[in-house]
Amino acid sequence: MPYAMLGLIGTVFVLSVWLMFTVASQAPGTTSQLYRRSTYFPLVFGFMNILNINYKAASAMAGIPIVGSVVSYFYIIARQVKAMASSGLLPHFLNYTFAFQGEEVPIAAYVTVCIAAYGANHFAFWVNIFTTSTRAATIAGCFVYLSMFYCYVIFERRFGYMERTFRNPLGLVSAVVGSVIFSAILVIMLVFHPEFKAITLLYFIYMAVMLAYYYIYAESAQYFSVSEQKVFFKAYIINCKTCLVSL
Repeated sequence: MPYAMLGLIGTVFVLSVWLMFTVASQAPGTTSQLYRRSTYFPLVFGFMNILNINYKAASAMAGIPIVGSVVSYFYIIARQVKAMASSGLLPHFLNYTFAFQGEEVPIAAYVTVCIAAYGANHFAFWVNIFTTSTRAATIAGCFVYLSMFYCYVIFERRFGYMERTFRNPLGLVSAVVGSVIFSAILVIMLVFHPEFKAITLLYFIYMAVMLAYYYIYAESAQYFSVSEQKVFFKAYIINCKTCLVSL
């Protein structure tokens, strides 16, 4: 349920902020010496002070939740890949699932995502992965949120009567406000932080390749999956009834 998801996200946010403040409050605090230390896990030194353990043990503790987060991201991405394959946007073999305890596990998508992630890790030795990934995530995040708000406006206007388990109480106003916020963030980064221009150029090249893939292959191969046909057909009937009543 969306309310359960919002509650979970809120809980994780509160616990994350609490953890950051707790670890940073341990002696000697967030001093310049701490920032100069080279580590993959910035919370390690706080764990060392709190639990009185060595660096290796603290690194292992910090690595466990990171591994859990990776598994969660793989789960989300694999399901997205499977959904795109079900609509013809990706090769059909990615739609293969494995039945396990009454659930259809997208095993082909999982394996493909894991292989792609493993291959991408080899590029980490060529660039500053932390700086590059942070800049890429920031730029891509702005464009993704802008696209989501635009899609929300389109779907709200065309399929406003579609049945859904959660409805945004703020409506189109939230999409407009969100678009203004992320547009401002994007402009500020590009104008006042020239180091973002290179990664922005790479992002546009990536998007150009994806658009070429869509118009050359996916546009002619895509179709509504079975679940999409049921949902949109029901929305189409409801919209037709609403139009007839208004007439």
